[in-house]
Amino acid sequence: MSEKLDRIGAERDRAREKRDQWDARYKELCQKYIQQENTEIHDLVRARNMTPDQLAQVLAMLKDTLPGPGVTAPAPAADNHNTTGNEEDEQK
Repeated sequence: MSEKLDRIGAERDRAREKRDQWDARYKELCQKYIQQENTEIHDLVRARNMTPDQLAQVLAMLKDTLPGPGVTAPAPAADNHNTTGNEEDEQK
């Protein structure tokens, strides 16, 4: 093979190794995040001296009022109005 092709192949291999390292680090951070999130939820429940049954009741009451996971607030509607304020006059 050519020298240039060998260099590109070696760089590709290094990039793959780094990607694998970052993937492993990402998975580790995801696990730490979930663990910390669970700890904070647990601490909040304990601070209120709630039993698991009480927590279940509270969550059941809030079920219909809170958005589900992954739901974000709707984006504001685009304002397509002209600043003149009278679209009918402009269409005539």
